[in-house]
Amino acid sequence: MTMRELAVLANVSVSTVSKAFCDADDVSGETKEHIFEIAKQEGCFGKFYKGKFSKQVIAIICPEIKSGLYCGIVEKLRKVIEKNGGLVIIAQDDFSTSKQAELIEYFASYLKLDGIFVFGLNADLKKGYAIPIISLLHSKTNSTDSVCIDFDTPINEAVEYLYKSGHKKIAFVGERLTEGKAKRVLKAAQSFFLDCKIIESDLRFEKAGEKGAEEIHKMKDKPTAIFCAYDNIAFGLIKALKSKGYRIPEDFSVIGMDNTVTSEYIDSSLTSIDANSDEICMIAWDLMKKKLKNGYYRLKQNITVTGKLIKRETVKERLG
Repeated sequence: MTMRELAVLANVSVSTVSKAFCDADDVSGETKEHIFEIAKQEGCFGKFYKGKFSKQVIAIICPEIKSGLYCGIVEKLRKVIEKNGGLVIIAQDDFSTSKQAELIEYFASYLKLDGIFVFGLNADLKKGYAIPIISLLHSKTNSTDSVCIDFDTPINEAVEYLYKSGHKKIAFVGERLTEGKAKRVLKAAQSFFLDCKIIESDLRFEKAGEKGAEEIHKMKDKPTAIFCAYDNIAFGLIKALKSKGYRIPEDFSVIGMDNTVTSEYIDSSLTSIDANSDEICMIAWDLMKKKLKNGYYRLKQNITVTGKLIKRETVKERLG
């Protein structure tokens, strides 16, 4: 369907059809509705309509939804955006750099959304997009503004907490996507002269924790404290250790990361590192609002929010 063919069906000029789809003031509302109704019947309304949607539409691209950290931030960010009159589209890139780039291209160039939040922008943007794009949690490029988390500070605080509690041997239990956290924990442990065993699984979430528990159970010289890459791993690890007769925290102190909503409700509430997601979402949305108001507001700045250690019941002082 061409615009000329649509004009014939609507019994108006091509110029009138063009103006209607541009929401021009010199075409009456009645005429616009008449043209739009025919266009919808013919399936070409979206092809020609140039008007602006009444609400700002923001896309959030995250690696996965089932992660407690990502899910929590997405939900909080969605509420902030909708509270401010916007709409949210959520997409998942499955930790794929190419899929992430493809989604950004689609949202920015074809859907022409108002803005994009992307978790962990992995590569430089191929071209200058007209809409604001903000990277969250971490960024491997300086091509856009980002709001990142400082995990080094709370990890150091957590390891120091274990050290001061009398622990000399610790273990880190993670999986294939948590190598960065493992390096941070190992570096912190070395600064306190603690023996640190890294256990990485090809499994994820609670299953990775269960496998980590199996590895620790087999050790002759066992650690007394275990640092888990995220809370779900800690949940699986604690359950598996208890099934083997171990007590938490009497036999093993356990620390998780992300401070998910269930961490304080399990039997022996979990000591965990909180990502400060409320602050991240407020800063990110404030930055987005400035960009939406002023299209030239592009500082390419990196704002860092520091996580915090939440002490609960799964860490016990080690005597002797």
